[in-house]
Amino acid sequence: MVHRRAFFHVSGFDPHDPAAQHRRFVRELARFAATWNVDAQVSAVRENGIADGHWGVAAQAPGWQVDTAFELLDWSDIVRAELKRPTGRRLWEGVATLADLIATGTAWRYFAANWRYGMFFLVPFVNVLLFAVIALAAGGGIAAAMRLADASFLGVIAAIPTVALVFAALMRWPGQRWRVVQGLADWVFARDYMMGRHPDIEARIAAFAARLVACARDADVDEIVVAGHSLGATVAVDALARAFDRDPGLGRHGPQLCLLTIGATIPKLALHPRGEWLREKVRRLAAEPSLAWAEYQARDDVISFHKFDPVKLARVDDIIEPGRPVIRRVQIHQMLGAPTRRRFRFNYMRLHYQFVMANELRTAYDYFMLMCGPAPFRRTIVLPNGPDDLYAADGSLRDAGGSAPP
Repeated sequence: MVHRRAFFHVSGFDPHDPAAQHRRFVRELARFAATWNVDAQVSAVRENGIADGHWGVAAQAPGWQVDTAFELLDWSDIVRAELKRPTGRRLWEGVATLADLIATGTAWRYFAANWRYGMFFLVPFVNVLLFAVIALAAGGGIAAAMRLADASFLGVIAAIPTVALVFAALMRWPGQRWRVVQGLADWVFARDYMMGRHPDIEARIAAFAARLVACARDADVDEIVVAGHSLGATVAVDALARAFDRDPGLGRHGPQLCLLTIGATIPKLALHPRGEWLREKVRRLAAEPSLAWAEYQARDDVISFHKFDPVKLARVDDIIEPGRPVIRRVQIHQMLGAPTRRRFRFNYMRLHYQFVMANELRTAYDYFMLMCGPAPFRRTIVLPNGPDDLYAADGSLRDAGGSAPP
């Protein structure tokens, strides 16, 4: 049974700072406590000299109590800097990124891996093209109107600012609502990161690796879980592989070491010809016997690679795929009550974030129970119904002395 756990979380391409993430955490922890009938409290954000996003979580139910040190491996400041880059530069780099993905065949590999992800990949680029067509049509209308007044030259001159203004307006609305800028910036950043052209993220990941090594050596905990969501799953893999570079015995002389990848987009870079460095790191972690790695995938989440092995880069079909990592297919609609399902049915970003939010129903995957529950990570990830097999209606742990099935 786990009594103390260190839980590191790496967000995806998310601009929200630690304070905003803490507010969401507090709200979701209350929902988790109600769903699983446990008592849970969270501390205020702590300044520990190591991380800005650090807080404590205490959870208990009949027969158990777990104290979790939650720490963000935060890179939201880098994301915000990316979003502030000039629009013209971002558009040019977006075109270059799209051309690269098509020319290298990576775009086709996305569709072959999972056609839903392939469609998601195209969305920001199609939106920009749509806005450009509308802006050009508006400019053409101005030019046509001016020609009717026998001033065709003035019509052309007037059309240029019209095109620019309409395009800029569309990028603000509905562009902000559709997250077009964030989508483009995400792809541009991912390509720069893959090609080693982003020194800020390189330095940050090196710092993450050093922090993980220090925690494994010094922490008085039973278990360390490193969780990566969306593009953060790739960052988590990178940081953990670098931690093993620093200390090859990392998972053998300290707490049990675990990796959780959720809503992950590891193949986003691994399927590119220039992603060999990531493929090598993924294979290394998968072969590390001291590391327990689970990847949870959901059909409802189109912003990830459902039924796709991030190590073999091949399709999988089984519900619990044998091998490393343990690949679990779960259903987001089984995590939410009917009213919530109806409200978010077409909100693909919200469904993507459900992996890091509390469930309204008990099911085979629960982010907060993997963080706060007393059952070891290795045991929870292999049970057919995950935490639903482990915890009774009153929140107590069933068969507390049992071992994980083979």
